[in-house]
Amino acid sequence: MPQELEGNAVTRLSLTSVSGRTHQLNVHCAAFGHPIVGDSTYGIGGDASPNGGLAGETLSSGAASLELQQSISDVAKGKSMGPCVHLKHLSFKHPATDEVLSFESKSPF
Repeated sequence: MPQELEGNAVTRLSLTSVSGRTHQLNVHCAAFGHPIVGDSTYGIGGDASPNGGLAGETLSSGAASLELQQSISDVAKGKSMGPCVHLKHLSFKHPATDEVLSFESKSPF
């Protein structure tokens, strides 16, 4: 769903972690050239290599330019936004009662 963040094109995604591995969604988005806004590890200027370490021909032709990524990052920092990741739905079986508990939450951004 294309949107804007102070004149910068951004897209809201619905992602599902398949493996449950730490940072799975973050590193995959970065490797596609579209890091998660506010991600201080895999986003622009983060601790990891930009775009998941991919560059040149190995990077998607539709990747966001480093200039666009920097502009979005600057806006997010100016608004004191953390990583734009939100758990919409959580469901699990209670360990003592075996009752299935489900929680829903709307995104704050």
